Amino acid sequence: MPKYDDVSVKIADSKELLGEAVAQDFADAVKKVLAEQDEVSVILATGNSQLPFVTALHSLGDIEWSRINVFHMDEYRGMSDTHPASFRLWMQQKIVDAFHPKRFFGIRGDFDPIGDELARYSQLLESMDPAICVMGIGENGHLAFNDPPADFETTELIHVVDLDEVCRRQQVGEGHFATIADVPPQAVSLTIPALLRPRTVLVATPESRKAAAVKAALEGPISPSCPASILRRSPNATLYLDRDSAALL
Repeated sequence: MPKYDDVSVKIADSKELLGEAVAQDFADAVKKVLAEQDEVSVILATGNSQLPFVTALHSLGDIEWSRINVFHMDEYRGMSDTHPASFRLWMQQKIVDAFHPKRFFGIRGDFDPIGDELARYSQLLESMDPAICVMGIGENGHLAFNDPPADFETTELIHVVDLDEVCRRQQVGEGHFATIADVPPQAVSLTIPALLRPRTVLVATPESRKAAAVKAALEGPISPSCPASILRRSPNATLYLDRDSAALL
């Protein structure tokens, strides 16, 4: 398995095999924690890049979902959980309804005042202390909705962020919105330190549209201008690529 500084990289022959590898490593990590304690908390991502992982989870019947608490990592500012593009709705349909975890903690992006929601979710993260995080890399190199320039040093666990144009165009390209004008300008997102704090971090990043971001993250400078480059300082992280996303390496 090649390494780029501290991060390990696995390259699969297809996005389906990538999904299977991430799902198996997720299952193994869950089992390891549950051998030591009664329940485990995990952070999961949404979006098209996570679908191979979620699909592969269906073939693993030995994951004890009834002992898993699920967090997610972002939600659009001001969006209800019934909007078709809501990440809470995605999590409800793809994870909660499918696997029936013990609890799901959704980020209420439409809660007002939003500061109260940030405090609530931060307290949950502190008390539940997620042991596993599964996420991807955006086309602009973002992790969750931490667009460039990302804050690597913040002591906060969750914050309100402005979405840059590349990020918003990605949401249109993935079919979540008809036009860029429909994409909310802000989101609520877990911070970079919150995403990297779990003992196991699995970064599922298939598809050719991610190849430039992957190259920048692994071969460019470690810099807030490419948020995913911080993975190279994360020995607890593994980056999963397919042939398309690894094509420029």
